[in-house]
Amino acid sequence: MTTNKSGPDEPLQINGVIIQGGELSGATIIAVNIAAAKTPAQWKRYIAYDKEVKVGGSLSWRNNNPGNLRDAPTKIGLAPGAVGHFAVFASLDDGRLAQRSLYLEKYGKMTVTDAINRLTPASENDTSKYLKDLEAAGVKLNQNVESQIDVLMKGVEANEGLIAGIIVERV
Repeated sequence: MTTNKSGPDEPLQINGVIIQGGELSGATIIAVNIAAAKTPAQWKRYIAYDKEVKVGGSLSWRNNNPGNLRDAPTKIGLAPGAVGHFAVFASLDDGRLAQRSLYLEKYGKMTVTDAINRLTPASENDTSKYLKDLEAAGVKLNQNVESQIDVLMKGVEANEGLIAGIIVERV
């Protein structure tokens, strides 16, 4: 994992992590800087993959990690967040599969309420609001995770804020 590598001519204007593909070319750095100039301050970060760089957007979008998982066997790297590091996946589908696997294998028999209390600790989240938001999204909190998996994953993705930024093709 490489952080904040830039070419000889143009420095990067934002922080980020190179997960795949090696150092960014000068042309890619210029394109990332242009994208960064259009990005709200709270999201001025990037993640570089083999063929693209995700600039701005939410952490879950940049990391292809809709559940903001901290770790998973299928991760391809880690990226810093506001509180610790989070897994980075090769694609959004890979992130969703890792989330589904974790929820079913570790929390499947628990009620949604119990699982969310473990997954979203009060030290990092407003767990009561999180649960209310899930309930408003149609999740039955007193049912087990396994029975609610599809609606739960959609609700978690909405709560975690999968907000797209700008994709810059690597050159």
